[in-house]
Amino acid sequence: MKKYINEINKQILEVAEKENKQLMQIANSDLNSELGIFHMPELAFAYECGKQIMQNANNIFENNIPQWCREFDLGNGGPSDLVFNFNDGYKIVIEFKMRDTAEAYLRDLAKLSKLNDEKIIKLFCAVIDVFPKDLENDGRVKKIDTDLRTKKLVIKSFNTNQRWYKSEVHALIGIWKVN
Repeated sequence: MKKYINEINKQILEVAEKENKQLMQIANSDLNSELGIFHMPELAFAYECGKQIMQNANNIFENNIPQWCREFDLGNGGPSDLVFNFNDGYKIVIEFKMRDTAEAYLRDLAKLSKLNDEKIIKLFCAVIDVFPKDLENDGRVKKIDTDLRTKKLVIKSFNTNQRWYKSEVHALIGIWKVN
């Protein structure tokens, strides 16, 4: 499963950067400023990640191709954004958050933690709006990092555009494994 997780992480990062680039080219606000990844709704991002993972399923999963489920209810407090069900009973469950608060991130961690089956691999992906000066010190990332339920797998950032702040903003993509 570790190989699967590493490949899934790569696919999620690729989708984030691809969508940011595309949206910066095509999504213009009323003020004619280009918009990036934060113009994309959270569930649209989850869907695009699922689609890209399944388009590369043979490379990622080899002969163990899972069933792709989106917004799938596992009985842990609401539907999960993205679930991959394998024939051997294993599942990879991914919750996504886009530009949200630390409290919202912690709620998703709690939701994932309710899945106690050892055959369920739980991932949390946050796309966080961060000022360049805070890239190394964002409080939301620290909250997730210091949560005993998490293990950081990937952190990557890139410049993006948005219309909420006058200052430059980066999109910080973090993926954590949840116990």
